[in-house]
Amino acid sequence: MQERDTHTEASQRQDPRQPLDGQVTVRFEACTLEGSGQNVSAQGVFFTAAAAIPVTVVVAGHGELQGQLVRVESMGGGRLGIAVRFDAPHPALVP
Repeated sequence: MQERDTHTEASQRQDPRQPLDGQVTVRFEACTLEGSGQNVSAQGVFFTAAAAIPVTVVVAGHGELQGQLVRVESMGGGRLGIAVRFDAPHPALVP
């Protein structure tokens, strides 16, 4: 498996990340995705799609924010890491 260069990724980020200790809720809008199949096995399928997945995010104390789902990854133990890019910057979220 290929290792990710987290130092390089962090240096390419547009905005610095801040720790967040609070509840986050993501509501997925109904949508259908179609894409190009990449591979398939008895356990699943991987495909790519040129589509946005709109979501509404509630970050504790900040109300509803609109965004797009940009990444989902397995964190092990049945947990998922979910990344959402906001449709517009929200500087009030960062101290």
